[in-house]
Amino acid sequence: MSQQDIEAMHKELSALRKEIHAVRLAMATGGVSMEDVLRRRGISLARSNPGDDLLFPSRLSARMVRRFYDLLKKYSFRLFLRDVLVHRDHLAAKELTRFCSFQTAGEYLEVLRQARVVHHGGRGRYRLAKDVQSFGPTLEWFVAQVFEREFSSPAMWGVRLLDMAPGGDYDVLTLVEGELLYVEVKSSPPKHIEQREIAAFLDRVGELIPNAALFFVDTELRMKDKIVVMFEEEFRQRGRAADLRRVVDEFFLCDDRIYVVNSRPGIVSSLGRCLRYWLGNR
Repeated sequence: MSQQDIEAMHKELSALRKEIHAVRLAMATGGVSMEDVLRRRGISLARSNPGDDLLFPSRLSARMVRRFYDLLKKYSFRLFLRDVLVHRDHLAAKELTRFCSFQTAGEYLEVLRQARVVHHGGRGRYRLAKDVQSFGPTLEWFVAQVFEREFSSPAMWGVRLLDMAPGGDYDVLTLVEGELLYVEVKSSPPKHIEQREIAAFLDRVGELIPNAALFFVDTELRMKDKIVVMFEEEFRQRGRAADLRRVVDEFFLCDDRIYVVNSRPGIVSSLGRCLRYWLGNR
């Protein structure tokens, strides 16, 4: 069998996996598609799931995608990737130990090499393979994958919608039991999030009219100290009651539709807790 035949078989297998995945998601939503839900709101989809800004290449084996996905569940690995972006051209395990041990940094770098996120530069050094400027798109991809893999809910990331007043950019959209959820994904810690970002999020919610909206910050720090305060201030400026109620830990709720949450104790757990609360009280 020639190399060309092997590559053709890999392409066919990849296409078959995608078709099976699409069928499973369609069965989980009763055949309702994201396009159907948006069309009923008079909205057209311009773009979704862009791969150019992801840390890993688009043509990656399903096994390596799964390995990368599983590692992204770890807060230490996500913090490690932020450091990788900072040191992009001069990567070495000894310089990437702010959030993990030297041994773990070396193991993480080897996984990134296997996933073609970094290239080996010799003498224990690596460099970033793609000119990616932000961890944000990769985190959006991961959140969308969590909805699909853990909750059987079709999801899109890096979404752009046509003719939307606040610019039409939405980090993650997902369908849960046929209803539309919008997730704003923040990869920056709370100290780097500004008031205007809260305002833009609420504008997008008002324009899209999702069944629920989540403002998710990838941090284990407290949300009450800054994020909740900014939400309360924004609601006051809009003449609305500034009532953010703590549901549990760093999970807050406003008017039964808007959720504010961090990633502690884990992204899957945090998002799952939001879904359970929303489904139980809708």
